[in-house]
Amino acid sequence: MSLSAPRLHAPVLALEQYDLVAPKLAAIATMRLRMGLAAAPAPITTSVSIPLTTVSLQTNFDAMIHITYPWRQGAAVELMVDSGNASLIVPSFDDIAHLPNAAHAYRVLARGVKEPWGCPANIVQGPIQIPMKDGGVYTIKDCVFYACTGPNPNGAKPTANFGTGWVSPWPSNGAVTLQSPLSYDRNFPFAEFRYAPAAQLLSAAATPDVNQSSQLTLTKTMPVGYRSFEVKRDCAWMSLTPKSLKIGDRLTGWPGQRDSIAMIDTGGGPVFLSDPDNFIFSRTWPDHADNPAWAGPPSVSCQSTFDQITIEVGDENASYSYTVDTSHLPAPAQGLTLVMCETCYYMMENAGMNVGGISALFNDIVVDYAHGRIGLRPKGQAVA
Repeated sequence: MSLSAPRLHAPVLALEQYDLVAPKLAAIATMRLRMGLAAAPAPITTSVSIPLTTVSLQTNFDAMIHITYPWRQGAAVELMVDSGNASLIVPSFDDIAHLPNAAHAYRVLARGVKEPWGCPANIVQGPIQIPMKDGGVYTIKDCVFYACTGPNPNGAKPTANFGTGWVSPWPSNGAVTLQSPLSYDRNFPFAEFRYAPAAQLLSAAATPDVNQSSQLTLTKTMPVGYRSFEVKRDCAWMSLTPKSLKIGDRLTGWPGQRDSIAMIDTGGGPVFLSDPDNFIFSRTWPDHADNPAWAGPPSVSCQSTFDQITIEVGDENASYSYTVDTSHLPAPAQGLTLVMCETCYYMMENAGMNVGGISALFNDIVVDYAHGRIGLRPKGQAVA
């Protein structure tokens, strides 16, 4: 099992809690590869269905995906699905270097660089394979990605991260430009993230839970029912524009006139935001909730609520509103909807909000990699 911290929110599990689910995740990785290799290759015509594994602890969750390489015989490589990252980072360059035919299938574009989490790495171009839901593998032929050659500077394991963010411009390292791995195949430019109902996905216990009911679907055309918006350009994080925020039935003045962002985060927990102009962070709100542990320093002046909130996001042409009401969710997810801080550390010094993983329990999300757009569609009865 690999460990990689998400970019846009606090880690869902502590290291010792990952150890509790490691055997189950390792078994899933082995099973995914066996299923992928057991099925006879078949033409992929209309869509690609890829299983996602979620790891949850009460109100928070993250998703995992598995990849492999041609000719690899070991377990599939487990990576965190991270919309706060816009590149692929695999934990071991040696896994690739020791593959049969590696010298012909993979090009090393740069050596001795640092990937975004700080691991020493090489930048490689070549095929990656993703086991599909019903067997077989989906191949991205010419993916450009980081392959770690050592651990993080803090002594943690090498990074293992599957970046799904779309940003413009794409990030670069020296002369090499890297993109989200899902953006390289122009035949399937739409990536739809559909997470399992909250009752299945969120753990009701004090220990972490592993669930295999969520799915990533790649399609040739935009799925039906979505409202589509342009992703903000010249922004390091995949974001829309926040338009308004209600707490309960009260329309706040947030975000005011600042040029703010609404980070689209497909993991984590509640909505959180920075409020430097004090529209909300020091006001009195009903349904007070205890702050999560991550809302302490270096974040400044945070308070939390479990009241329902209504968020309006969009672009300069249109907007989309949805309500986060945890009374519709199972018991472990009730109690926290919004963390409002004067300065929230996890906003990465940006003005605005992170819509939180909780928003993915109320909306399906599709990323249009061809045009740099995000589609949002309400889930049936909030948790379907």
